[in-house]
Order: sequence, then C-alpha cells, then structure tokens
Amino acid sequence: MKKILLNFIIIIFPVFILAQTADTTKISSSDSKLANKLYNESLELFNENKLIEAITMVNKAIVLNPKFAKAYYNRACFKLQSNSLDEAIADYTKAIEINPDAQAYSSRGYAYFLQNQYQKSIEDLSIAILNNPELAEAYYYRGCVYAVQSKNTQALDDFNMTINIRPDYAAAYNDRGSIQLIMKEYESATSDLTKAVTFDPSLAMAFNNMGKVAEETEKFESAIENFTAAIKIDPEYYNALNNRGRIKHKMGQYELAVEDYNKTIEINGKFAHAFNNRGNSRYMLGDLDGAISDFTIAIEQNPEYGDAYLNRGVVKEMQRDVKGACRDWQKAADLGAISAENYINNQCD
Repeated sequence: MKKILLNFIIIIFPVFILAQTADTTKISSSDSKLANKLYNESLELFNENKLIEAITMVNKAIVLNPKFAKAYYNRACFKLQSNSLDEAIADYTKAIEINPDAQAYSSRGYAYFLQNQYQKSIEDLSIAILNNPELAEAYYYRGCVYAVQSKNTQALDDFNMTINIRPDYAAAYNDRGSIQLIMKEYESATSDLTKAVTFDPSLAMAFNNMGKVAEETEKFESAIENFTAAIKIDPEYYNALNNRGRIKHKMGQYELAVEDYNKTIEINGKFAHAFNNRGNSRYMLGDLDGAISDFTIAIEQNPEYGDAYLNRGVVKEMQRDVKGACRDWQKAADLGAISAENYINNQCD
C-alpha cells in the first residue's frame, strides 16, 4: 500500500489562575461598609462556584461604592470566567482608571490575549511588569502571547523570568517545554515537562507534550503511556486521544487506532485531523470506502486541508479512479501538501 500522511497538532495550552484580591480599604461611611461586606460575600460565592450570584453581589457593591476599584477588578475576573471578554475588559479598564496597579494591567492583558489582540496584550503586560517586576504571571502571560506568534526567543525569555520568580510555576515549565519541543531540544523539553507534572500532577497537557517528545524520539511505548496519563486526568482531552491513536497507527495497531479516533470524534465532531487520521487507519485495514468518507469529511471541515486531499487521492487511485485521484493531488499540490507533485508526475497525464 502507498503511504498516507498522518497529521498532528501541537497546541500550547496556557493555564491561568484567576487572581483575586482581598479588600483592605478603611471604611468610613455606612454605604462603604456595606459595599465592603457585599464584596467579600461575592468572593465567597465565587469560591463556591456560584458565578451568577457572585456577579449579582459585586454589582450591588459597585452601586454602593462606584469608586471601588477592587470590586470592578473582581467583577472583571468573574466576567472573564464566564467568557464575557468585552465586559471583563471594560471592568478592568474601570479598575485601572481608579487604581492603575500592575495586577489589573496584567489581567486586562490576559483578556486581550484571549481576544487575539496581541499588541494590546503585550502593551498591558509590559506596563504590569514595569510597575511590578516581580509579578510572575505577567511574564507568563506575555510569554504565551509571544509563543502563539511563534516568537520563541521572546517567549523563552519570559518563561525563564516566570520560573526565576516562581520556581514552582508548573504551567511555565510546560510551556517552556513546549517551545523546546518545537525547537527539537528534546532533553531540555523532557526536563521541563517532568518538572511541570512534578509541581502539578493534574496537568494533562504536560503529559500530552511528554508523549509528543517520546513520539518524536521514536519511544512509542512511552508516548502511549504519557498520552494515556493525559486522558486519565481529562477523559475529554481529544487532542491526547487523537495523538494516542496516531501512535497506535504507527505501531500497526490500526483497529485500536480507530477506537481512539472514534472517541476523539465523539468528543469533538469538528476535529478534521481526527477524521483524516481515522481515514488513514481505515485505509490500512482495507476499508477504502470508509477512508474516502473520512477524508471527505476532513476536507468539508477544512477546505484548506492539503494532506486530506492527498490522502483521498491515494485511495481513489487504489479504486482505479485515476482522474479523481489526480484532481485531488492537484488540489493538494496547490495547498502545499508535501509529495503531491510526485504523485502527479508519476500517475497523471
């Protein structure tokens, strides 16, 4: 059988901790005292996972004390938790207007990051660092912004600073290890990822990244163990399921690979890579119609998916649909898929 390409995604998953502050404001008026009481009750509600009630309570505190910076700050954090990013940014901005402290700039910078407003994010995080050079999370957030922009050197510098300030910052070790993985510095990556799971054994993404290191160094059994550890921590971790399926495919365990891809698709039916990879395994099991179906779904979900066109072309050629295969290979070549031109030169007129 002709070789079909397998695909994977490395995703850096930053972990952020919601920052909360305790109110130490000296109270003089009855309204301010009541606002302070409501503010503290909102924190208790939030800690009890009663987000809507917490927002309602802090709203009352702000009505009583419109200059209550910490209340705006925490309401922003609550809104961030509910993914209301515009509202969160508005509240962080209000908190900054009242009291421009580093924590508020850092948190607003994170919110901008979630909106993919990278320049605004970097500006806020840099102000936070300038105001408080010991604020580890600001370096960490900024490192994440640089990482998603593939500015690896700057990202590493910020993750280094994060770890210098907080040597137990598990997420920073994970993300620094992720960049080292991308840079193929496997020994350093393994060291950092090991520290990440030492400091936080529940950090599924670090186990997933260790699995990727093991895969790239062709330690497939270790890769399986690490992806399985990630899945055990988070059974809905579809990237880890997809990755484990890919390793099983590489080990010739095609039926087991299909099982992992099935689970991946059950969790995320819009994950084009899982359909492409399941198509690979179905192809190897001789299920050509199933493979065609999976590659087609992958293409429907991502029309720019060159490797899915390439793979579907391989199966079409096996089914003696040479014209259809050549059309797919040409599309794959147009999209930059590796080896598509070789198929066209060898199989097409």
